[in-house]
Amino acid sequence: MSKKKTVIPYTITHEERLTLLEAHNNLRTALSTVGECQDLWMSDVRNLEKLECDLHRIFKFVPKQDDAGHFTRYADWILEEADTNE
Repeated sequence: MSKKKTVIPYTITHEERLTLLEAHNNLRTALSTVGECQDLWMSDVRNLEKLECDLHRIFKFVPKQDDAGHFTRYADWILEEADTNE
């Protein structure tokens, strides 16, 4: 049985786009440093963690929960609106 694709429009504010642009540029800088030096600055690690948080917030990503309602620490995150009972 195939799942039907559902198109859900998603609006991103100008402020959120600017946040993602900054994160994109920080990611490019970190990747460039890794590529050139095969090393990583701690500020790059901080920027990567900030990017992760920005993606959670803007795109509404949430951690999976088990049947008891506890977050599953190492599982992939899911969309906020995802039905976890499938």
